Amino acid sequence: METAGNIQTIVKTIVDLMVNNATVEVIEEDGIYKIFIQAGEEAPAIIGRHGDTIRSLQKIIEVACFNKLQTRVDLVVNVNDYREKQIERLQNIAAEIADKVKAGGRALPFRGLNSYERRIVHEFITKNYSDLSTYSVGEGRGRELMIDLQSSSSVAYNESDANLETPTTA
Repeated sequence: METAGNIQTIVKTIVDLMVNNATVEVIEEDGIYKIFIQAGEEAPAIIGRHGDTIRSLQKIIEVACFNKLQTRVDLVVNVNDYREKQIERLQNIAAEIADKVKAGGRALPFRGLNSYERRIVHEFITKNYSDLSTYSVGEGRGRELMIDLQSSSSVAYNESDANLETPTTA
């Protein structure tokens, strides 16, 4: 419990500098510290555009916790249930793309995702569409997730493409 208390103190200190009225709760679950911040109407100041601020905040908290605790701490920051809403939105878009892939018989990209979002979509497709696969192409900010039919991924793209990863399936 001491670790959770230290994390809560660190987070509360940072969040109080960002907004006027927020509550912070820290729960340890399977070795991951889940940080729940309730900030009401001030939540956008913590979440940021497309979640940029919440991702940055999470990194800052990770560094502050490492400095304070002298050990790496796995944590996830959630503000006003933003993460749940984000997952639901990504899954809805992924389902639409999956349906188009099945109907059209060819791979389609899901662009503009960070690594966390690509993982969410990959896990969703793997769990819900046994006839589809996902793989990433490109590098850096241009990296995109491809959703493809299981049997056609090796046909749809030239294997010699240096940016093509092996399709991942479950």
